[in-house]
Amino acid sequence: MQAAASDSVYNIIAGELRFDETLLPQSHSESPGDTSPLTRIPAQLSGKLLEGRYFSGRVNMPAVLEVECLGPWCGGVESGAGHVFFAEQRGSELVIRANACGGFAFDDTSEVRRQVLECHRGGACEPAMPR
Repeated sequence: MQAAASDSVYNIIAGELRFDETLLPQSHSESPGDTSPLTRIPAQLSGKLLEGRYFSGRVNMPAVLEVECLGPWCGGVESGAGHVFFAEQRGSELVIRANACGGFAFDDTSEVRRQVLECHRGGACEPAMPR
């Protein structure tokens, strides 16, 4: 997982990110240079924070969804869908990155939670399938 290998500080949260989906960038496959490489969207993150060995700490806080585009390919998540997020702490700002290759938001399944908990406890950090 990218977050496990990073020097950045991440909060791992199982929950929902709510935002205005009309603000998601639209890829222009015929002229990919017309798509902004980074779009920042205000959002509200709610769910349970990974604390110690379990997802137990309730959270409900503002966040920023950063959607990255590489040519005609853009990342994204569905507003209100259940995910396990690796939210980067940047000062007082909580940032969820959605890049074209995935890696920071995963469907909230028992398998994804098992992999996250295993890695968090010092075990193997297997790559989970991105959303």
